[in-house]
Amino acid sequence: MIIKNGYVWNGLVFEKRDLYVENGEFVKFTESGPVVDATGLFVMPGWVDSHAHVIGTGMKLLTHDLAKENLLDILKSDAEEIIIARGWEELPDNLLINKMNEMAKPVILIRKCGHVAWINDYLKAKLNFQENLIYEGQIEKVWSILGDDFYEMAFETGENEFLRYGVTQVHSDDFHGLSFGKLKVLLSKNRIRIFEKLYTTEPWEYEFSEFGISKIGGIKVFADGSLGGKTAYMFQEYKDTGGYGVFTLPGNFDDIIKYAENNNLQVCVHTIGDRALHEVLERFERNGVRLKHRLIHLQFIKRQDFERLKKYYLSIQPHFYFEDIPLLENVSFEMGYPFLEMYRAGLDIAFSTDSPVSPADPKYVMEAALKMGFTREDAIKLYTENGSKIIGLKCGKIEIGYCADFCLYDGDPFERDPVGIFVNGQEVLRR
Repeated sequence: MIIKNGYVWNGLVFEKRDLYVENGEFVKFTESGPVVDATGLFVMPGWVDSHAHVIGTGMKLLTHDLAKENLLDILKSDAEEIIIARGWEELPDNLLINKMNEMAKPVILIRKCGHVAWINDYLKAKLNFQENLIYEGQIEKVWSILGDDFYEMAFETGENEFLRYGVTQVHSDDFHGLSFGKLKVLLSKNRIRIFEKLYTTEPWEYEFSEFGISKIGGIKVFADGSLGGKTAYMFQEYKDTGGYGVFTLPGNFDDIIKYAENNNLQVCVHTIGDRALHEVLERFERNGVRLKHRLIHLQFIKRQDFERLKKYYLSIQPHFYFEDIPLLENVSFEMGYPFLEMYRAGLDIAFSTDSPVSPADPKYVMEAALKMGFTREDAIKLYTENGSKIIGLKCGKIEIGYCADFCLYDGDPFERDPVGIFVNGQEVLRR
């Protein structure tokens, strides 16, 4: 393949030149393959989202969004066998709660963060739960009622949502509710490059391998919940409740680490609260790990733990700071959202959206990063090349020997969506 006359991003500026692709990689020169006329177009490496949920993103688009829809209007519809809505920050009033509890079908209201949900009495009885308000692992049991066909549709919808914004690689977390067999099928035929962080506390029961251009190569576990749900595990108590959050690290975490170390797998730990992070670092170091594992979110950090982060890869979300400002008055901490300080200290960070918690659009993250103090050039690198670096791939950069994952834009790439998207040297979307 030859891409002619494009304005190519070189890490600092756009320069006019031709590009050559063979076997899914950028090469020095080739005369074979199709010719893509990129005259007047800007050529950017595909964005790499280092932590998101492809199926969750699709589910949000296929179900109700409480930020855009009125709950009462949703409940008036009799067409749906299951009502699923996401986006609440405060539970609805008792009149609506009573109306949902009278319904003879499942109603699931997921909090914006995804770590707390409300289910109606019908579903509570069906799942033999004691409470309507459920958390963390309990939510996983709810997803089992949806079935593989729904998850396949959600996967395709989520994949399309990332592609429309020029995201060509996602480090995803999809093993929630669907069967492992279906997950392997979806990864084998997908159009974007996915690194699957398999959510399980029994990794020895599953297959870690490559599937097409994708790979199941990580193990995902949670050390705590979310700030908005008041389940992030903190050293200092929440001012309104007096609680410290919830510590959810699996009891067999040491066994998970040993299995990962013996099988060259990356352990990826969700940690938001400073106390959760401290406990995770203690456990990793106690096990004398040799691999470079990953920590995700890191919104709050004890200063004494900051230097310890050099041993790990870090997936962070700059936009969370601006989203969370209204919540910060409820917590006390030493370091909060110190992402720019991480970068200046030479830590291995990469950007992500955590979609569907936040929009899948990289422009949303980039805007927050620039507001936080990152330069445009650094922010692009952290959202492209660095994302691939943390899984050992050479993608996210337009250079010989790197994966030919790139996008074409007919205007400013930082203001527009791409008109052409290529993954592994193949065109997957053209507008």
